[in-house]
Amino acid sequence: MDVQRYISSGIIENHVIGLVSEAENREMEAAIQQHPEVKAAVDAVQLDMEKYVMMYAKRPPVDLKKQILNKLKQDTVANEPDIPVAQPVAGEEEIPVIDYAPKKTVSPLRIWQYGAAAAFILLVASAVMNIAYYTKYNDSRNQYASLQSSQSAFTVEKDSLTAQLHHAQEELTMMKDPAFKWIKMLGTPRHTGNVATICWDPESKATFILAQKLPEPPPDMQYQLWAIVNGKCIDAGVFATGDLSASMQKVKDVVNAQAFAVTLEKKGGSPTPTLDQMFVAGKVAG
Repeated sequence: MDVQRYISSGIIENHVIGLVSEAENREMEAAIQQHPEVKAAVDAVQLDMEKYVMMYAKRPPVDLKKQILNKLKQDTVANEPDIPVAQPVAGEEEIPVIDYAPKKTVSPLRIWQYGAAAAFILLVASAVMNIAYYTKYNDSRNQYASLQSSQSAFTVEKDSLTAQLHHAQEELTMMKDPAFKWIKMLGTPRHTGNVATICWDPESKATFILAQKLPEPPPDMQYQLWAIVNGKCIDAGVFATGDLSASMQKVKDVVNAQAFAVTLEKKGGSPTPTLDQMFVAGKVAG
């Protein structure tokens, strides 16, 4: 049994209120015996209900008992039949008369009325308690949903920060690795002021680009990196600008290169470079 899911299903509250079926009640009793967490949850719900009832309970008037007894006495006297009492005969010796009339008890109808009134009061109190507890339960459920939403947002933010940290650690590792060559590409005469940097490992062939300063391309265009060997341009992949321009982006592995260049091509890249759209270029030292 998934105890936490069972506890959060709402069956505990229904069990305490008395809204479960006989089968569910047996299941709950077994769960209480087998799982201390379920018993603790039941005790907590019962305690909450007791606190709520005590919070809204009203103390009866001090003379309520006296009022009820007086009312019963009045009803008893009103319901007693008149019983004739023997009167002494004039001129004769007065003979004491003993009243054998049985004492009257409370009318069964009156007892039923008071019982029905008490039952009605208990019913109203139970209904008020159920409504209040249901409202409290809904509030708790809404708070739980809000906490879950906040936790999900926190998890997404945490994952994003973790990825950024991992990427920064990779960049730091590359900067410390002497195997990597750093090639700074400056703007061509038609596009002066632009700058991009290549990080290339001739041994592992791994290649990265840092687009420090390139204008944002049109929506249907994209920058493409080229490795130049003996005057021939070899596709090294496309890369993004905008927010990603501040971090190193992995492109295609480059086996050999004497220089690197970046051109602006249609989105997705081109098999051959558009030379009049070359923005930056730089030679590999050594």
